Amino acid sequence: MGPEIREVRIRDVNTTTFDDLFSPCRGCVYWEFPAMCGKVSPEEGARLKLGWFENMGNIFGVCGKILYLDGEAVAYSQFAPPKYVENIREYERHVLPVGKNSMIITCLYVREGYRGRRFGQRLLDSVVEEVRRRGEKTLETYARDDSANNPSGPTQFYLGRGFKRVGKRRWGESCFSLLRLNL
Repeated sequence: MGPEIREVRIRDVNTTTFDDLFSPCRGCVYWEFPAMCGKVSPEEGARLKLGWFENMGNIFGVCGKILYLDGEAVAYSQFAPPKYVENIREYERHVLPVGKNSMIITCLYVREGYRGRRFGQRLLDSVVEEVRRRGEKTLETYARDDSANNPSGPTQFYLGRGFKRVGKRRWGESCFSLLRLNL
């Protein structure tokens, strides 16, 4: 018997696919509503996040992707113009400002048990393709240099995929880099 064939699909986040988002991403409002992060229930967080996606869909378009393995959501990414991401201001203040007219990846998360299987790379490739298709010239993200525990993933992941380090700074106990991919 041959190897098991598994289906991988990547879909845009919309009002239908949002229901497939998993914890912790579904109710996380770290980027969109930082003042409410950790202060609202997961259900309220999901309601707020869905509202953000609906609003972004109306003013900007798709700003999230979900990777499915055999119909199960196993990875998620979120990206947007920085002006629509409230918590970017803190990162710009403590790390470095994003470039003019850049798109920012705020989250690229692969569920435990599915890491190390190139799902993050496939999801990132889909985001890059989406951003490039829109005619954007620059994609950026903030990543931690000293830990993989970061909403957008570890620095080394991005450096291995063509992103360049714009700069880095220590913020609290961690060292963060601003990473850029010129499209």
